[in-house]
Amino acid sequence: MEELAPRGRKSADLGRMTLVLDPTQFDCFLFAGRWRRRGLVLALAALLSSCSFQASVKSGGGSKTAAGEPGATEPPVTEPGEEPAATPETPKAKVKVRGAKLEPEGGIFFQPNDATFQPGSGSEAVLAEVKAYLEQNPRVTRVRIEGHTNNTRPPDQSLTLSGQRAVAVKQWLISNGINAGRLLAVGFGETQPIANNADPAGAAQNERIQFRIVELDGKPFSNNPDPLAGGTEFP
Repeated sequence: MEELAPRGRKSADLGRMTLVLDPTQFDCFLFAGRWRRRGLVLALAALLSSCSFQASVKSGGGSKTAAGEPGATEPPVTEPGEEPAATPETPKAKVKVRGAKLEPEGGIFFQPNDATFQPGSGSEAVLAEVKAYLEQNPRVTRVRIEGHTNNTRPPDQSLTLSGQRAVAVKQWLISNGINAGRLLAVGFGETQPIANNADPAGAAQNERIQFRIVELDGKPFSNNPDPLAGGTEFP
């Protein structure tokens, strides 16, 4: 026997379930029934549209790696000062080595009968090359600076002048950064001429400064045990 809906309510049989609805709810139920199929179609269409949009996002909306687009991986950050600025290579010193003898390009010239460098002679530029050689060759631990003169003076004066000129060269190198312990100032006077003193040109050649390696790695460079090689040291 079918139950009567109390208080004027209407019943709707939904398969195995019986709902008791008031008039307003019943009208809404009928309205929903009419739109149920259309609603399913709309819901399905919306679902398909959502799936299509998600697929589009996965395929093309993620991180872009094409040329001109930002990549997924950022380049490593370089801290300031991590890579030091490049410096130009230091040019090789213009000094030839012949056995123990160092031969810079050019000569060192002094005022007549004096231990002062002749102005405008380029002597300091030559000394700068000797300085560069010593800086670039730290294994050369001691160099003998030899002062030589011609025979136009008394021998004792020639010896003194040659020693003073060797000291002038030594002091220039020290004042420009060379360790004093690597330098030995020695005067030879007129005892070792390389040209004829009777000829003015030869006499001028005998007034000279020469450099010779005395020690290499703290050991004697030649078989001569005397670092002065017969000359006189000037402090």
